[in-house]
Amino acid sequence: MNYGQMRNLRTGQVIAEQVWIADSYWTRLLGLLGRSELAPSKGLWIKPCRQVHMIGMRFSISVWYLDKSGQVCGIIDELHPWKVSPYMRKALSILELPVGWGEATNTVLGDKLVWEENPVGNP
Repeated sequence: MNYGQMRNLRTGQVIAEQVWIADSYWTRLLGLLGRSELAPSKGLWIKPCRQVHMIGMRFSISVWYLDKSGQVCGIIDELHPWKVSPYMRKALSILELPVGWGEATNTVLGDKLVWEENPVGNP
């Protein structure tokens, strides 16, 4: 599985130190199901994706919609279990992070995020 980190270009801050990519049918379908929590500074980047469901989830998450350039075009900072997020046509991917992470990292609509590969051996 691909691991890396996400950086906010406006603030220069690494907003998630350990992000894994879900880009196959099975990894996108599974998502965070089966987990009991999402630790601080960890996340899942689902691509392509314009909507997520929380059916079967045991905890709330923050859902960030990203467009083709990595610009944040939507944030739901607390999506609860058994809910479905809105469909966002403009989005091409979704970043799932710990609940409240938008506020915690001062990330706002329009911020651009960039993916950075983690050094080898540091998943």
